[in-house]
Amino acid sequence: MDIRNNEEERFDPSKFTPIGTWTLLCLIVTGMVIAWLFLYFGVFLPRGGVQ
Repeated sequence: MDIRNNEEERFDPSKFTPIGTWTLLCLIVTGMVIAWLFLYFGVFLPRGGVQ
């Protein structure tokens, strides 16, 4: 039997980044930018200025 300290083999959550959270954040930001561009160029600019 080999008795040694397996401290480094344990799961350490501080070594991993929240990839799913960043992916979701990037998807939401991308969707909001696309929606803003659609509203600005597709709705507001074709209607012209305020009269």
